[in-house]
Amino acid sequence: MQYLLDTHILLWWFTTPEKIKSKAQKIIKDKSNTIYLSSASFWEMAIKKSIGRLTLPHNLIEAATVESFKILPIMPEEGLGVADLPLLHSDPFDRLLIMQAKLNDLIIITKDSKITEYPVVTLQA
Repeated sequence: MQYLLDTHILLWWFTTPEKIKSKAQKIIKDKSNTIYLSSASFWEMAIKKSIGRLTLPHNLIEAATVESFKILPIMPEEGLGVADLPLLHSDPFDRLLIMQAKLNDLIIITKDSKITEYPVVTLQA
């Protein structure tokens, strides 16, 4: 199976994995699954760090590589596709993740209940 980690799940994985439900932890650990991280998540974290709302783990990209996570680039179709999503969630980063999951047939691992309102498969973490 193929999964996309929401930004907070990515951060928790490397800082406080106990916040993630055991079912989601097992899926992320299972090397038969492909785990994707969106480039949008790195952008979101950088913005939050620059305004003092977030401390990033050291060597985050390297740590993701060690975990065999795949980095998903942002494609023009995904960016433009956000315009067609209903405005159920005002977070632009989450809306982009939703579109990426939809267009790439990925399951989003998240705790964000707003994301579950969209036509995309989610796994509550």
